[in-house]
Amino acid sequence: MSDINAERLLQDLRTLSAIGGLANGGVDRLAWSDADLAGRRWFAKRIQEAGLEARLDAALNVFGRLPGTTGPYLLTGSHLDSVPDGGRLDGAYGAVAALEVLRTLVESGNPIAPRVEVVGFSDEEGVRFAAGLIGSLALTGELDVARLRETLDWRGVPTRQVLAAAGREVDRLVDAHQHLAAIAAFIELHIEQGPRMEAQGIDLALVTGIVGVHRQRIQLVGEQNHAGTTPIPRRHDAGRAAARATAGLYELVQAIDADAVANIGFMQFEPGGVNVIPGRASFTLEVRHLDETIVRRIVDAFAEALQKICGEEGCRANAELLSWVPPAPMDRAQIDKLDQACRELGREPGRLWSGAGHDAAVLSRHVPTAMLFVPSIGGLSHSPRETTSDEHLVLGARALLRAIERSAAQIK
Repeated sequence: MSDINAERLLQDLRTLSAIGGLANGGVDRLAWSDADLAGRRWFAKRIQEAGLEARLDAALNVFGRLPGTTGPYLLTGSHLDSVPDGGRLDGAYGAVAALEVLRTLVESGNPIAPRVEVVGFSDEEGVRFAAGLIGSLALTGELDVARLRETLDWRGVPTRQVLAAAGREVDRLVDAHQHLAAIAAFIELHIEQGPRMEAQGIDLALVTGIVGVHRQRIQLVGEQNHAGTTPIPRRHDAGRAAARATAGLYELVQAIDADAVANIGFMQFEPGGVNVIPGRASFTLEVRHLDETIVRRIVDAFAEALQKICGEEGCRANAELLSWVPPAPMDRAQIDKLDQACRELGREPGRLWSGAGHDAAVLSRHVPTAMLFVPSIGGLSHSPRETTSDEHLVLGARALLRAIERSAAQIK
């Protein structure tokens, strides 16, 4: 069996990390930004340099395949965008490794090469519009275009304007769905983004499922007033109500389920004057767990606690659902192929659930899907310090190659 070109893989990762690269070693390829577009152009060029056909769809997903092929394909890859001041491997590793695998198949004359397609998905992270997985949702026909059409990005710029600057139209994003019929299965390689593998000495891990992710925006309305002349007992401080509610979030979550996680990623007081009691406060809430009922219990318990606090502070609360991605179990047959690939390399893989959302969660609702993890050093991700050893990066790509050979061979 031919094997991947390890140095080519690592060099491609280094080159891509320079696009949107920061002085602190991190990467900033926020979705739809100039750096993100440059990263997609680079990926498409590398696809073409390998003698493959590159295609950008209506949602800015980048695909690569052998010219003249029409599928059905085993799709493999990940996303190319990053969080602000993020790491160089989150998403990028899976996309670059997928390309290296297909190059290897083509260079070795492997007959399954025509059945394999690679992808660099767009806007997986969801920072720009507080709702991610846009590329994979568009591909699968699940994207809520009507809602997206009315949103603003995190800086208050209309979505239409952001997409137009990137050469795309909101109402045409759905055109990406036309390609789903050509996809037979999906495998995604990714860094773990957590500490479990390193702590347990696991080199490769099979993902059994991906957590559900609930995101909402909450706005509290109190009474704006002078901070110097209004006695504390007479205040209706929206900022205080928000602070009280969010300060107790971790304890509330842990009391319901120790494996659940939640986060307040953004908070803002209005009008924001140093001597003005906030009349409004807004913040985001994110809750994750493998069990949808646990997520609902946490969201409901937080709402109940918030209402109690608002009653005490003389405020009222309004909640807006931003997105809900349900838990996603992975396909057992595809997991078995990954398991065999790992064992062929002399590794007994671990089995883990993913606390991070992935495009694989979306694809799993439509085609047999599996994920493979490699360790994250120190469990760090969404950070400039995010890293994985070269040995594990190469090992993951080698396992991906073997799994794809097994899976694509069964595609008719």
